[in-house]
Amino acid sequence: MRRIVVLMLPVLMAAGVVAASCTREPKPAAPSAAGGSETSQPAATPAAEPTEAAPAPASAADPEHVAPGTQAAMDKAIAYLRQTQQADGGWLPMEKAEATEMGISSVATLGLLRAGVPADDPMMVKAVNYLVGFQKDDGGIYDKEGYRNYTTSICLMVLKATGDKKYDEAVGKALAFLKDLQWDEGEGLGAESEDFGGAGYGSHKRPDLSNTQWFVEAVREAGLKPDDPALKNALVFVSRTQATEEARFISLPDGSFIYTPHGGGESKAAEVVLPSGQKGLKGYGSMTYAGFLSLIYCGLDKQDKRVQAALKWLGDRWTLEENPELGRQGYYYYLMIMGKALRAYGEPTITDGQGTKHPWQKELSAKLIQLQNEDGSWTNDVDRWHEGYKPLLTGYALTTLDACKAKL
Repeated sequence: MRRIVVLMLPVLMAAGVVAASCTREPKPAAPSAAGGSETSQPAATPAAEPTEAAPAPASAADPEHVAPGTQAAMDKAIAYLRQTQQADGGWLPMEKAEATEMGISSVATLGLLRAGVPADDPMMVKAVNYLVGFQKDDGGIYDKEGYRNYTTSICLMVLKATGDKKYDEAVGKALAFLKDLQWDEGEGLGAESEDFGGAGYGSHKRPDLSNTQWFVEAVREAGLKPDDPALKNALVFVSRTQATEEARFISLPDGSFIYTPHGGGESKAAEVVLPSGQKGLKGYGSMTYAGFLSLIYCGLDKQDKRVQAALKWLGDRWTLEENPELGRQGYYYYLMIMGKALRAYGEPTITDGQGTKHPWQKELSAKLIQLQNEDGSWTNDVDRWHEGYKPLLTGYALTTLDACKAKL
């Protein structure tokens, strides 16, 4: 795998969140990988045209393990995204923005598919065609070099979620592209390197756990098994972002996860003072769920000490009010990665530090229902990592509620 050196925008995803600032020249989008333009020129997005809705089925009854009103909240969110979809198939980050953004649109599209909107619904046809129109000859689905791993990973999951075999070629090319981006022997790295096995944005010239989690999730959904070299290598990197006795960065060995082990490590949380008086790195909620999920997707047994250490840290800090150690920063991403991770773990409860068992699907769905805006969207007043953008958070919320509804 070759090294591709790219220019990148500043990292926007300390809590695992980024929305690629993407404008594109409207063009017909084909469902195959061929013909993707290497560059996109900014263009004003045509005014939104109401997307003709497929006949709306009656809302399904809420399963007993979620809060009453969960499906109704999802229906409101779907209606909001249908109403705000633009003529090119994407979504605006804000109401007065001049153009749609690919990163935000990919999250919204994936959330809609997770929520059960059929792939042949006119809204979904437009959205998927919009995203596929960004696929390049190299297989990546992106418009900004710095976000190649992030948007390709999400778009790969979108294409798989449609269940349509006409996208098989596009999926295959996207998967090959992601594997080529991974930091490994192709970049001249050996397994002893702190960067080995990770995925990243680009400009910082190092991988991070946020991008690696998206990578791991995408390649698993594309069909890779834990014994594939890409996932074996990813597990090496993920394990090195966990605060353990073996960690190469300075921290309390409490099982939490930081953003990257590169260069002595980086965390977006405040420093922690160790008993020795030395300052160390502190893990935080969203990255610890991202690490927890990645360990599971990489094939570790539920009883593996790394999995259990992360689960204990998360249980001891169980909360739906904030992203532990970051407050409301990256809050909705935190809720989403919590839902995905606990779904993957497969247990209906999580035990907090006082020994109380929490039915996480019911509590998490109730929190999102409580926070939903009247128009069906969600917003975060702490607008870091684009969490003031309604379509982005609505996509996150739909994915979270889908995890809540899952039968474990």
